[in-house]
Amino acid sequence: MKLAEHLADLLCDRADHDESIFVLDGDLADSDGADRFAERHPERFLMAGIAEQNLIGVAAGLASTQWKPWAFSFAAFLVYRAYDQIRVSVAQSLQPVVLVGSHAGALAARNGKSHATLNDIALTATLPHVEVFAPADRADLEWLVPDLTLRPRAAYVRLPRADIDALAPLGGSAGPVRLLAAPAARTIVSTGLATHWAAALVRSLAARGTQIGLIHVAQLKPLPDLERMLEDVETIITLEDHVVLGGLGSLMQDRFPERHVRKFGWPVNFAGASGSDDDIRRAHALDLSSLTDALSSPDIERNFAC
Repeated sequence: MKLAEHLADLLCDRADHDESIFVLDGDLADSDGADRFAERHPERFLMAGIAEQNLIGVAAGLASTQWKPWAFSFAAFLVYRAYDQIRVSVAQSLQPVVLVGSHAGALAARNGKSHATLNDIALTATLPHVEVFAPADRADLEWLVPDLTLRPRAAYVRLPRADIDALAPLGGSAGPVRLLAAPAARTIVSTGLATHWAAALVRSLAARGTQIGLIHVAQLKPLPDLERMLEDVETIITLEDHVVLGGLGSLMQDRFPERHVRKFGWPVNFAGASGSDDDIRRAHALDLSSLTDALSSPDIERNFAC
């Protein structure tokens, strides 16, 4: 099951007991998971069609009358086509609309660059009064969905296209930040789908005798307290399914201006491409083999960001 479908199921369960939850969709319900809510709560579902600007306007209107609206669509359409409506009607107007952007990131398969969402964190994180999340597994959603329904506020939830497995935490439960491998001199901080890349990378490096820490950040704005986890870390390495400018890497560099932050992500001038996930990652040195070689190199201190 894809994360968007699991989110919709969790929202359905909450809606069984909270009649103020309302879902809207931009004509992609069978792909972004919202059809599951439509089946269980049809009286609180609106298919807004391929009209994302209007979808956000209606969602903001519902929020202003005490509904708890969740607006679903592909991230590329939800964020880019309706950005001004999100800016004015949601962020500036302090309306508690939750935006669920599925199929986020660069790996859009045959859909190609029109469906790639490479800088959505940068766009949404710079809006006032909008929180930003990039869950990596079902545990993240099981923490996040109740929190957003119990304390309604404007938020953007970024979800990948791919079906992904559960992460194995070192300790503790899901929340804004999770420790997945004990911090070391070099520690990866990752988010969303890229945390799965990072987990595979930690295992690959361990096989070569290199120990590296891993911290998963599910909440990007506001960025959680990471100071204690990174206290003894010499080099912070960020890994994300987003361009290296304006995403997690930039947020970490801003939080830790005096620290070594080495950023791995998509090049700023990459607009997306059609192809398999493996081929697209390999073309930009974000595949497991390339990342393993890069982090095994004594030249890790150079900035690999493009």
